[in-house]
Amino acid sequence: MGATVLDQVDRLGDVISEHVDAMEQQRRLSDEVVGAVRATGLNRALVPAALGGDDRNVVEVVEALERIAAMDGSTGWCAAIGAGSNLFAGYLPKDAAAEVFADPDQGNAGMFAPLGQVRPDGDQLRLTGRWPFCSNSLHSQWIGVGSMWFTSGEEPEPIPRLVFVPVADLTIEPTWDGPGLSGTGSHHASADGVVVDREHSLTFIDPSWADGPLWRMPLFCVLGPALGITALGMARGSVAEVAERVAGGTNQLRGSLADDAVALADFARAEAALRAAKAGMVDATARAWEHAERGERAPKVLQAEVAASTSYGIEVAVEVASTMHRLGGGSAAYAGSTLLRRLRDVEAARQHILFSHAHRSTFAKALAGEDTFYPPFLI
Repeated sequence: MGATVLDQVDRLGDVISEHVDAMEQQRRLSDEVVGAVRATGLNRALVPAALGGDDRNVVEVVEALERIAAMDGSTGWCAAIGAGSNLFAGYLPKDAAAEVFADPDQGNAGMFAPLGQVRPDGDQLRLTGRWPFCSNSLHSQWIGVGSMWFTSGEEPEPIPRLVFVPVADLTIEPTWDGPGLSGTGSHHASADGVVVDREHSLTFIDPSWADGPLWRMPLFCVLGPALGITALGMARGSVAEVAERVAGGTNQLRGSLADDAVALADFARAEAALRAAKAGMVDATARAWEHAERGERAPKVLQAEVAASTSYGIEVAVEVASTMHRLGGGSAAYAGSTLLRRLRDVEAARQHILFSHAHRSTFAKALAGEDTFYPPFLI
């Protein structure tokens, strides 16, 4: 993605700040913010060059997403979903990918849980199901939804498939009322007998047809950090806000933070923890990228390092955002407080299945050297 795109991302601050309150109230990103994110080139970063994309280094993508999330959690979350969903352009069959990802600057969406069923109907295949948490669905043309395929009898195929469906063929139900990440439009999507094509589907263990380091990276060594870094970015925004108060000597009912030794110690500890969590995630991801540049697949233990650092990062992000909210004093109790909004955002992010504690024992086994097959995280 390079410095040019990172510079473009840094310029998002004005348009996001202009619309952030309205996005919170309207519970969706504004068209202006969606267009500004699109203009950075971020959505095309993880699309193959053969389809007009940029084949960017995943570490560069992670850095860009952190910066956006520090400006606004909902925008960062949607940016991660939009760009991350486009990674599947390298895994769908090439002709189908050229259709789904015809515009590499279009962000899309995905919900991986196999809550749908695909069954034959004469010469056609029809999808029925309902999927929650379809973030970025209001700004997407296609959504990849998880499904079980019943192509020969009543027993499904053993491996679930992600099938890409035009948003126009789905019903987007206005169910998203979460107090955190409120602008993400993370509604339910449902399908009732929608005709689908196997060529528009894939499994998480399919190889990529594209060439280059990005396509030798295990899927979740890209998708995991891309989503995980947004939580750290939300916390980074909180730290930046409190840092301004300390530097400016801002007074609160309890006095100036700059004169409160305990508060300053808590601030320093939170700042260090946030930097350490990011460093661990980026280091593991960068080493996986180095393997890919050599034409190698990251070993299981390194895949586990990426996954475990992502899981750990969310806990640090919540703790840091909570500390910054506490240091914000009485003003942070009001609905308009950005410290409160960021805390709500990061706590909502923690509920994503990617960050579930249930995964950690398996990650630990892989970290200890056990040859663990745990799709889609460890493959």
